[in-house]
Amino acid sequence: MVVYALTEPVDDFDALTPLPDWITADPVARTHWALQAVLALADVADHVQWDGEMRHLPSVGAVLAPPESHPYLVVKQDNNGTTFVISDIEIPGLAGVTAHTAHAIRRPIGGWTHPTSHDIPAMPLPDTAVLTRPDADPPF
Repeated sequence: MVVYALTEPVDDFDALTPLPDWITADPVARTHWALQAVLALADVADHVQWDGEMRHLPSVGAVLAPPESHPYLVVKQDNNGTTFVISDIEIPGLAGVTAHTAHAIRRPIGGWTHPTSHDIPAMPLPDTAVLTRPDADPPF
């Protein structure tokens, strides 16, 4: 993932789609991608000077790279309005307007579930087991 910190804050988000609206069209794949984008921003936070705050929910746009389009996430920092753009491809049009650029490895996001008590085999106790605290005096 490529993370850009823009030189000037962006305040006009009319051409972008609010993140919740964008995710609705394909919840699994788009949530997966959005999580990867935010984690990429967190991974390079020191380099691009992101302090972990957002003024509002991110927005999403698209870069045309025929024959495909690629989403990009726009995050506006709360304290000073710095605007960050995160994409899975380099965006040539941002070359002259970026203060910082960093590359982050896409973190794997999976559909793992938490184990339940039915998934964990029971450990049988020995016939003569006496449960005590390790620092307690022996029961005999």
